[in-house]
Amino acid sequence: MKFKKLIFLLFLSTITNTLNAQNKDFREYTDVLNYSINLNITDFENKIIKGNTVLLLNLKENPEQIITLDFEALNVDSVSINNKIISNYKYDKRYLTIPYTSKQLNNIEITVWYNGTPKKDRAWGGFYFTKNAAYNMGVGMASDPKGYGRVWYPCNDNFIDKATYKYNITVPKGLMAVCSGILKDSVENNDNTKTFSWENNKEIPTYVSSVAVAEYSVIKDTYKGIKREIPIELYINPELKKKAHTSFRNLKKALKIFETGYGEYVWERVGYVSVPFRAGAMEHSCNIAYPEYAIDGTRDRETLMAHELSHSWFGNLVTCKTAQDMWLNEGWATFSEALFKEKFYGHTEYMDYVLNNHIKVLTQTHIQDGGYYPVYGIPSALTYGSTVYDKGADVAFTLRGYLGDSLFFSTLNSYFVDKAFQAVTTEEFKNYFAEKTRIKLDDFFKTWVYTAGFPHFSIYKFSSIRNGNTYRTSVIINQQLKERNYYGKNNIADLVFYDKNLTQHKITANFSNKLDTIQVNLPFEAKSVLIDPENKVADAKVSAYFKIDKKASYYFPYTNVTANITEIKDSILIQATSNYINPDKEKSSDYKISDYLYWIIRGVTNDETKGNLEFFVSTYENKIFVNAEKVFLLYRPNSFSKFVKIKAEKTLKNEYDCTFKVNQIKFGQYAIGIEE
Repeated sequence: MKFKKLIFLLFLSTITNTLNAQNKDFREYTDVLNYSINLNITDFENKIIKGNTVLLLNLKENPEQIITLDFEALNVDSVSINNKIISNYKYDKRYLTIPYTSKQLNNIEITVWYNGTPKKDRAWGGFYFTKNAAYNMGVGMASDPKGYGRVWYPCNDNFIDKATYKYNITVPKGLMAVCSGILKDSVENNDNTKTFSWENNKEIPTYVSSVAVAEYSVIKDTYKGIKREIPIELYINPELKKKAHTSFRNLKKALKIFETGYGEYVWERVGYVSVPFRAGAMEHSCNIAYPEYAIDGTRDRETLMAHELSHSWFGNLVTCKTAQDMWLNEGWATFSEALFKEKFYGHTEYMDYVLNNHIKVLTQTHIQDGGYYPVYGIPSALTYGSTVYDKGADVAFTLRGYLGDSLFFSTLNSYFVDKAFQAVTTEEFKNYFAEKTRIKLDDFFKTWVYTAGFPHFSIYKFSSIRNGNTYRTSVIINQQLKERNYYGKNNIADLVFYDKNLTQHKITANFSNKLDTIQVNLPFEAKSVLIDPENKVADAKVSAYFKIDKKASYYFPYTNVTANITEIKDSILIQATSNYINPDKEKSSDYKISDYLYWIIRGVTNDETKGNLEFFVSTYENKIFVNAEKVFLLYRPNSFSKFVKIKAEKTLKNEYDCTFKVNQIKFGQYAIGIEE
C-alpha cells in the first residue's frame, strides 16, 4: 500500500496498542480455512453494518480449551458452534473468547452475528463511510496487529493464517458491492436492496480481504498472461470512467513486466475499485482500493498503480511473516515501481527513480522516522515508515546489482512458486536466495538489512606501475561508516580503470574492513579509476560521470556539480560524486567542515582542457545552520591531505543558497567550510 505523508506524520505521533499478554499466542493455534461474510451495508446515515460471519477452522491444538478470535468495537448478537447457539462466550470489544472443550479439532464451524459501526484506525486504515460509499482499508497503521480485518468481521488477524473467502453483501439498489475474488451472482431483493455474492478461492491473509460499496461503472478487459487469459475489472466512480482509461492505460504493460520479472499472476482477476480515500491505496487481493484523486486522466500516478499491482506477488502471494519483516512487502513493491519505469520507459527512467529514492533515504528517511534503523526489526510505530518503503527498496536495488539480473530475476521467479501462499521471515528470504543462487548472503544481509545506517565506499589511493608487458595496478578502497559501527564484509562494487585515451577495463572488486587493497594487472597504465560508476550500490553517495569531447556545460545529475568546458582538444572523463557523510578527518583541515556532504571529482583530463567547476550549496538542505554568506569552499587533492581554502567565485542566490565557481578543472575533494 501507499499513503500520504501527512497521514504518515500523524501516524508517527500515535502510541501503538499492545496485545493482552494472556492472548498473545492464540493465533498460532488457529487455522481458518474459510470465511463466509454475510453483511447488510445499507444504513449509511448511521454508518452501521449488520449480519454474520461463518468461520470454518481447524485447531492445531487447544491447550486452554477456548477459541479466541480478533474482533474489535462491534456488537455481538449471538454465537454458534457447529450450528448450536452458545451463551457462555466472552467479548470485551477486542477479543471474542469462546469456550471449546470438544475433542474435534478439524472443520469447526463458528458463526458470529453482529452489528455496529466499524472502527477506523487512529492513523490510517479501517472501515470508512461517506454519504454514499462504504469501504475498508485493510491495515491499521497505529494498531497491533497491523492487519485490520477484525474491525468488520471476526477473524484470526495475522499475516500467517490464510483462508479462502465468500462474501454476500446486501446494499441499496443502485449501488454495487465489490469484494475480493470473482462475482458469482447478484440478486435483487424485495426491499429495494441487492445482494452481491463473491468468492475468493485463493488463500489470502485477513488484511487483503475487502469490500467496497458505491455506485460504479465497470471497465472490463482481458490480459493474455504467460499461462492464461486473465480478466481485468476496474470498478470506477461513473464520473471518473473516462479519466480511468488514461490513468490505467499502461496496466497491461505493468502486468507483463511483473509476470516477466516475478512469474505467473496467479489470482482470479486483476481488480481495482475506486474509493473516496484521500491518503493512499491498499492492495486488497483482486480488488485494489484505489483513491479517486489518482484517477485524474493523466499517467502521473501510474507508479501507484504499479506499486499496488506488484503486491499481487510481494505480500498477497508471499506475505511477510511479522510486521518486522514488512520490508519484504513494501520495500519490494517500491522497487517494483522502478522496475515498471525501467521496462516501460527505459534504463534512464529507472536510474532517475533509483537515485531520487536513494537521496531521499540518505537525506530524509532518518528525519521522517526519527532516527537511523535497519530495514528488518523496525519498531512497530514505523512499520509503514520510510525505512521500510524507501530504504527497503534501496536494499532490493543493491541485491539486484550484487547478484546480477540473471540470478536475481530467476530466483524471484522460483521464490514465488516455491513459497506461494506462505508467509516468510527475512531470514527465510535470505536463506532461500542463498540456496538458489549458491551465493552466501550472510554478510550482505548483515550490511544492508540487519544494520542501521550506511557504509560508504571510496577510492583512498591507487597506483599503476609497469610490470613487463602489463601494469600492476593497486587500488585501496576506503569503507567509512555513516551512523553505524559495523564494517560490511564481502562487499562488491565495480571498479572501472581508464588510460589517457579513455580505454577502459572493468573488474568487480570484493572487499571488507576499513581499508582493503585490490590488485589487478592491466594492459595499460591507468590514469584514473571509478568505483561503482553506475550506482548499483546504495551506500552513502551518489555519482555521475561524462565522457566529454566538446565545449559545453555538463550538469552531473543528483550531485549539484556542473563542469563548464570552454576549451577541449581530446576527449576527457569527469566523475562527480556527492558523499553524504563527513570526509575522513584524519589530517582533514584547520577549519570547521560540514559533516553532511562533500564532493569527490575524479577522471582523466589533459593540458588542452580548460573550464571551471561549479558547486551548488544549500545550507538549509545540507543541514548547515548558518546563512549562505558564512560558508566557503575547501579543497584537498586526496584523503591523506589537509583541506585548505580554495579560491572560488561565490554567488549568493538567497539567504540559504549559493554557488562556488572554481576556475579550473581540478580533481580532488571539495568540502563546505563554515565560519565560526
